[in-house]
Amino acid sequence: MKGAQFPNPIYLVNPKYIDEDLMGYKFYDSISSIPDETPVDLAIIAVPAQLTPSIIEQLGKKGVSFAHIFSSGFSELDTEFDKKGKKLEEELIRNASRYGIRILGPNCMGIVAPKSNLTFLMSFRSMQEANKEFDSKNIEGLDDLGNLINNGQVAFISQSGGIAFTHGMLSHSLGYSFSKIVSLGNQIDLDLLDFLRYFKDDPETKIISMYIENIKREGNEFVRLLKETTAKKPVIIWKGGIFQTGHQAVMSHTGGLAGNYKMWESMACQTGVILVDNFVELTDMIQTSLTYPFPQTLGTAVLSMSGGTAVESTDEVERNGLLMPLLTQEVTQKINQFIPEINSNLKNPLEFGGKNSLEHTVKIIKMLGEEPQFSSIIMASSPEYLVFRRGNSLDDYIKAISNALPPHSGKILLCVASSMNMFEQGIKMNLEFSSKSLSNGFVVYRSTAAAAKSCYRWWKYGKYLEKRKIV
Repeated sequence: MKGAQFPNPIYLVNPKYIDEDLMGYKFYDSISSIPDETPVDLAIIAVPAQLTPSIIEQLGKKGVSFAHIFSSGFSELDTEFDKKGKKLEEELIRNASRYGIRILGPNCMGIVAPKSNLTFLMSFRSMQEANKEFDSKNIEGLDDLGNLINNGQVAFISQSGGIAFTHGMLSHSLGYSFSKIVSLGNQIDLDLLDFLRYFKDDPETKIISMYIENIKREGNEFVRLLKETTAKKPVIIWKGGIFQTGHQAVMSHTGGLAGNYKMWESMACQTGVILVDNFVELTDMIQTSLTYPFPQTLGTAVLSMSGGTAVESTDEVERNGLLMPLLTQEVTQKINQFIPEINSNLKNPLEFGGKNSLEHTVKIIKMLGEEPQFSSIIMASSPEYLVFRRGNSLDDYIKAISNALPPHSGKILLCVASSMNMFEQGIKMNLEFSSKSLSNGFVVYRSTAAAAKSCYRWWKYGKYLEKRKIV
């Protein structure tokens, strides 16, 4: 929080260190000894679980109204024969209720709120300061990592503190920032539905994303709230613990039942929720939602550099719900004027072999953009060939393809950065290509399958809204 330049007083309470300070902050021997000049809005509790009920009691007497319990050791550790953790949670709620305190957690990382400079993330600079022995002088690009507290349009609600932390730390490389991040933990008081309801009406939040293991309330209430929310903004859910062993892991992680995954799939169909299967799909879908208009049709054109890649791409595109109409004869003849038929396939997918150039690629994208049977165009090969072999700079490549489709055409261009190049230069170029994509109006995916899956899910959400006359 100091690294994020949190503007308000921070009071550390630990009687063991009463004569010491930490990073310029003094320690107090008790909650009651904290000065009264500035009211305390938030208490972050990191003590053994059995001490937390008395801490809540002390906070209530001090007039603190909100507590985040970082500590673990509650119902997530209970067994069929030992419910000590659950009893502790019930005692916490009783004490909190007496004083009107709301609790986040326990067993969670808390909240990131960039506008308020409240965070549990670490900037690279703060990690450097914490580890003086680490020599970073020879590591390129670290000066650009910033402080990870930029205000964005994505909300993330997570039942895993580790996933919340990882997602927040990766935001710079993913090309987006967060309006807020909430790590829920065991949800003994404030829960998933409270934060979903808040983000539904939050003007800073354009997209709501979640990692969910279980819900604590009755399912119908959750479904009603999701229907209200998806009518206003996309809701992307990654459901964890979908198989038997995963169910058991959920129980030991956050102390709740995971629920049948078929029910979650049914819920997604009813509510317009975009359901994804893992972390990469979650981030792909956030990037897709931030960048593209809804595809009007499933019609997709694929541009490839080789026959094998073209075949694979076709399988992946159709496997993930998209369609691949053929080019019209008129467009095929136009392309033949600069791409010969020998060692090429100009139907769909379009495969050029080694005859392509950046100029030809842009021409073809523009032609495909005028074809009514296509709403999406997937560039199924990374830019390596056109950059390294054809002498273009990566910035020129990005500028050229990002301007190939007219701004209001309604068509979308999806790119792939899967690479066979194991040399440092190629790896770095693909990372740079990905990191610059969102700011240039397109998304770079790790595979054609990922691009097709995200495109189909985005089309499906658009159709959900259209059916309900919301768009």
